[in-house]
Formats: sequence, structure tokens, C-alpha cells
Amino acid sequence: MKLCDTSVLVDIDRGGVAERVEKLDAEGRHAISMVTVTELRLGLELGFESASEAYQDAIDGLERLLARFEILPVSRAVAIDAATIIATLKQRGEPLNDLHDVYIAATARTERLPVLTANVSHFERIDELEVVDWTSF
Repeated sequence: MKLCDTSVLVDIDRGGVAERVEKLDAEGRHAISMVTVTELRLGLELGFESASEAYQDAIDGLERLLARFEILPVSRAVAIDAATIIATLKQRGEPLNDLHDVYIAATARTERLPVLTANVSHFERIDELEVVDWTSF
């Protein structure tokens, strides 16, 4: 099982990655962080008028996409590990570009899962985290 970053789900939703999706599916069920649910839903909230048919179609599509994955919560253990990651990055003088990525990384570390992402540079600087490049998956 891998923890898929939001970038992976965006690619799956947009299409054109059928071979990678087949490979992913052949490995079994994978997981996402609840943070990914937030990021994807935010995109819909900002991209559509809430009472429109297009909005409802987008929500339905998102629900179908999310059903493919186990959704992992931001637990107390994840929150504590996120604080450790943030402290480490600050002590190194590295920027905190995206707290969403920190929580996704903390979820992966807590669950002892590799993170599958198209944004390798966002995650490779985090210690004790296995990063798998979605673009060459």
C-alpha cells in the first residue's frame, strides 16, 4: 500500500495516465490523507458555483475518485509527527512551502507507507520518508 499525494489524484482525474493507474490498481488498494480530501474539495468549491449542475457533477466525480482509496485521518499521532517535521525543517532553515504536504508526509510516516507523488521535491527533504515518483511510476 502507498499513500497517494493529491498530485496523483489530480492526474488520475484529468486522465491520460491509464498505464500508471493500471499499475497502481494491480498493486491493490492504496490510501490518501484526509488532507487530500480537503485539497480536492477546495478546488471544487473555488471552481464551481455551488448550486450549479456542474458543481454537483464535479462532487459526484470526486466521490467516485475518493472511493478508490482508503482515507486516513489526521490523528493525534499524525499531528505530533507533523510538529516534528515542521520543527526539523525550521531548524534547518528550510521553508515551509505547504503545510498540506507536511501533514501528508506525517501521515505516511505514521502509517509507515511510502508516499507516491508527482511533487518529489516537496517530500524528499523530509527524513525517514520513502518517496516514490509518480511521473516515472
